[in-house]
Amino acid sequence: MKIRKGVAAVIFVKENGKKRYLVLKRKLHWKGYEFLKGGLKKGENEDNAIRREIREETGKLSPEYKLRKTTFDYLFVYEKPFIHDRQLWNGAKNKIYAAEFDNSKIKLDKDEHSGFKWMRKKEALKLLTWHEQKKILRKF
Repeated sequence: MKIRKGVAAVIFVKENGKKRYLVLKRKLHWKGYEFLKGGLKKGENEDNAIRREIREETGKLSPEYKLRKTTFDYLFVYEKPFIHDRQLWNGAKNKIYAAEFDNSKIKLDKDEHSGFKWMRKKEALKLLTWHEQKKILRKF
């Protein structure tokens, strides 16, 4: 089984002492809600990949956020093999990061996502499409 290495981030803002989490509405390859995620490019390490993905998918640049690597990752096996960069993948293994944004303003990447929402944990758990991402949010 060929597994694509990647990164994902649980992005949140704190407002009045309460966290709200960013969920992105996917439009490319499938439809549903997810956390920010992406694959590693050739020669790229996880720390550089997550910073690139945050910049590409939200328009945020450091130091507009605080980033930390978590102690967990997740393996996601695709329902159908997926072609990306001319390779066939059966799944992805993503290292999980937490990113606290300084404000909720983002510039959405319209190629991959058609919308986004900032939500409380309970609401986000209902909206996220993938079981693995729900498990990650529960650990937060």
